Amino acid sequence: MVVVFLMKLLKKLKSKISGQRFRALRGELETKQPALVAYLPDKNQGWILYFLWRDLESQLKKYGWLRHGIAGSLDDLTDYCQDSDLYVVAMGLKFLDELLVAGFPPEKIIYYHTHVRLGRKIDNLDRLHAVLTLNRFEYELMAMRKVSTELLHVFPAGYDEELFYRDNTVSPDIDVLFVGRYRKGKNGYYHKRKRYGFQVSLANQLVAQGLNVYILGGGWDDCEYPLDRRVQCLELPHPEYGQIYRRSRLVCSVASQEGGPVSFLEGMACGCLLVSAPTGFITDLVADLNGCWMLPILSDPTLWRQRIVNILSSGSVVTDCIFMEREYYLEKARFSSLASQLLQLCWPRR
Repeated sequence: MVVVFLMKLLKKLKSKISGQRFRALRGELETKQPALVAYLPDKNQGWILYFLWRDLESQLKKYGWLRHGIAGSLDDLTDYCQDSDLYVVAMGLKFLDELLVAGFPPEKIIYYHTHVRLGRKIDNLDRLHAVLTLNRFEYELMAMRKVSTELLHVFPAGYDEELFYRDNTVSPDIDVLFVGRYRKGKNGYYHKRKRYGFQVSLANQLVAQGLNVYILGGGWDDCEYPLDRRVQCLELPHPEYGQIYRRSRLVCSVASQEGGPVSFLEGMACGCLLVSAPTGFITDLVADLNGCWMLPILSDPTLWRQRIVNILSSGSVVTDCIFMEREYYLEKARFSSLASQLLQLCWPRR
């Protein structure tokens, strides 16, 4: 007991000493330039959260009064603190913990919560400025942890409306599109969540049925499952994804747990039909009004294949009425809307 007490005391002392570098944030801030910075250490940059923030920054730069950027280290944050009214977006639970241990003022932190992970301890959220969740289901899970609903805000992952849009002049030639990179490690957590084995089995069955099936994303040359050679794998820069969505009739996500995925928003915006497990963005929608179908996680790939074939053979399309229904959701998920939401959270009077 004494050892535990001393360790906690030492941690608090380290936090207090380290936090002196951020003391400028506790003084007079009204005369300082507003700044909004994502905290994502250098070794974690190059992943989806990094690119999402960069897309958000393309909208933030339209506000001339705002300083913005991405901090790859605590030293980077120190530089921003000297002459700014700084808010930091912690792009993950691990990075939130790093900020708190370093003594960064919790009331100046916005936590970007992607999805709940079993067994991961989440503390101190009520001390933060705000907590962002990707969908309403995750919002409710966080509220169950007794996080004040005044701090909670639904904040979809976002999409760029200039890249992802509907074009009725394009005749789709791809029947089913899966989106997402492949990550090696057959027995790892990521494989269990993304269900790569299930996805490969489903893709194989669909292509055997005579459908034109594509996977959009990098890393599939290293696939550890027997993927049928007739399944086309594409690796393209993200700005070129829109043209592939517009060529696709249906986008399919098989993951067992998602905050999004981003491909769901992008596929919606491009006019694709959507099939997903009951997780992420689809749980916020009335599925049948939005050209979406939720299929059970516990069912096998054969049931998914049968349902997808039935959807496509029935001639289902995204009509103007369906797209108008989608627009209500999509409008809130545009990067332009999300940038405005963030600024209102930090500086409501501007």
